[in-house]
Amino acid sequence: MKHNVKVNKLSFSYNNNNILNEVNIDIKKGEFTGILGPNGCGKSTLLKNILRYLQPENGVIEIKDKNIKDYKQKDLAKTLGFVPQKSSLSMPLTVEDVVYMGRVAHMKNSWAGFSENDNKIVDDVIRILKLEKFRKRPAFSLSGGEFQRVLLARALVQEPEILLLDEPTSALDINYALEIMRLTSHFVKEGRLTGIMVLHDLNLAAMYCDNIIFLKDGKVKYTGSPTELFTSEVLEEIYGFKCEIVNNGDYPYVLPHKL
Repeated sequence: MKHNVKVNKLSFSYNNNNILNEVNIDIKKGEFTGILGPNGCGKSTLLKNILRYLQPENGVIEIKDKNIKDYKQKDLAKTLGFVPQKSSLSMPLTVEDVVYMGRVAHMKNSWAGFSENDNKIVDDVIRILKLEKFRKRPAFSLSGGEFQRVLLARALVQEPEILLLDEPTSALDINYALEIMRLTSHFVKEGRLTGIMVLHDLNLAAMYCDNIIFLKDGKVKYTGSPTELFTSEVLEEIYGFKCEIVNNGDYPYVLPHKL
């Protein structure tokens, strides 16, 4: 199986504050991987290094067995899609405008405009994510869950091979959170994507992720499936709380003890 994202001995610091310490991860094509861990452990920083938003001090990042430094920005934008936790709009863009932004990397030139194929891809994604009725509405007028679907649509129309999501469910009610997880899992399972998501909700991760990477203190502590890693001992070591694990046959469910 091909390596879609491989990180070797990655280290990164903010203002001499060491955030990532020789991190090693290996995510294969077609997997849905959750990156979990306590606040401040480096989850989002790791994602930003993979996206090349940040430059590591040491280490190597490979995307599809190619050093990320060797990618042109336009080619990287065609390979990696990104859904942020939130996005502030400085312009009164419509939902359609925001989604079309994901096709910019595929334009032949800035004068040619969007092609019929671009239009078809945007139409298809808007339909699949049930955004038709919002198409002409100002994006900032939507609820948090609705806008998160718009950000997911913008990333999907890039036709990326790898989709990275940074806590996309953190501000959503449970219905919208489940929808975002279901949609991401759907595209991964169809073979279109490799999914990498930073999230905090252990039970959502158990329900939808194939693999889990636990970070703590800037280091990878554990990797494995939810069934392997979601034990009371591991979760107490990572997060410092006591819990019980209920196995319902499909995935483990975490029940924290009341403090």
